[in-house]
Amino acid sequence: MKIKIEKLFYWSIIFQILSTQGVLFFIIFKYLGNWELKKILHPISFILVVTFFILKAIKKIKISTLDITFFIYFFVLFLIMIFNVDGLETGYIVFREVYFLFILIFIFSQIKIERKHFRKVLNLMLVLLLLNSFFIFLTNYLGPEKFMIMITDRYKWGIDPEYKFKISNFYKFWRSPALIGDAASVGYFSIISYLLMDQDKNFNKTKYIALFPLFFSFVRSAYLVFFLYEFLKFFTQKKNLKILVLIFKIGIPILIVSIIMLSEYNILSTASLYDRFHLWSNNTNVDYSFLFGGEIGRVGGGARGQGFIATIDSYWLFLLFSSGIIGVLLTLFFIFDKSLKTNKSIFILISFFIAGFFVSLTQSLVFLSLFPLFFVKIKEDLIVLDNTKE
Repeated sequence: MKIKIEKLFYWSIIFQILSTQGVLFFIIFKYLGNWELKKILHPISFILVVTFFILKAIKKIKISTLDITFFIYFFVLFLIMIFNVDGLETGYIVFREVYFLFILIFIFSQIKIERKHFRKVLNLMLVLLLLNSFFIFLTNYLGPEKFMIMITDRYKWGIDPEYKFKISNFYKFWRSPALIGDAASVGYFSIISYLLMDQDKNFNKTKYIALFPLFFSFVRSAYLVFFLYEFLKFFTQKKNLKILVLIFKIGIPILIVSIIMLSEYNILSTASLYDRFHLWSNNTNVDYSFLFGGEIGRVGGGARGQGFIATIDSYWLFLLFSSGIIGVLLTLFFIFDKSLKTNKSIFILISFFIAGFFVSLTQSLVFLSLFPLFFVKIKEDLIVLDNTKE
């Protein structure tokens, strides 16, 4: 029995989403005797997607002049990367951090999936949101020590040096790894799920379930994406412009009072933002070319163990060091060219574009796996009318 290629694509998406749940598969594979098997899930999911595309490519590939220019430029950077990295493992990390996103966007932008199948994808994400919400509640109920012992049989504050799960606190709340592995990834899984569901009227109500794990992740860059998206969506409608004027008149005094009250709890603290600016100014001594970059493999994931230069906390700064301003511009043109170009999709791109100044987006497997889903084309279900008279 032949398996339809479209089915393979659907299951590759399902597998890719599941691969983001690092704690869940840690528990499963630990029970089966080898927890390290969870590490190969994301590479396998990537290979499945690429395999699907290769099979489909036999029939037809749509490639533009921009695509050719983009991939030639980044292929040259790949050759430079080979000389910059110090081993296969480092090379894989850099390849994942730089290339995975572009490859998946290129593939997903050329694939169509039936609405009913994509709704199954969204339903899976909804189930995972509920499960992660439960584990966030469980973390705050049990406390970090009991929770980490429950899932790993040991307690390591901060990042576990072997398992890489991270637990920390935000004021009186614990920032739970939930079923994913760290609070930042929980935040981005939640916001991307919310945005994807917001594109489908069937999820008009259930999409709000994503806001619970989003809020309790305490990831302010994810909050920024949410508020920017909702702001653009609401105030780009002419009928709401009067409300915007009213908000400025009444809301600004309320906002000032709220900021003063919340500042006591450090919820709106700008200390981390100040630290970023300080580190960008003083700790990023990178010998790069403004036009061409050239430091691919020596910054970001390729510089593990080298302090701030290993994270940078800015995707656009990381891309500038790696590929230069030419690479940054090509990336922006490439992503826009592949986008669906609806109002909501443009608002999503703008929101992530701004958030990318304050966080290294592609260091998250959740972002790498889920963000390309915004570029998938949905085939609407055909309604067949039966005109046969009884």
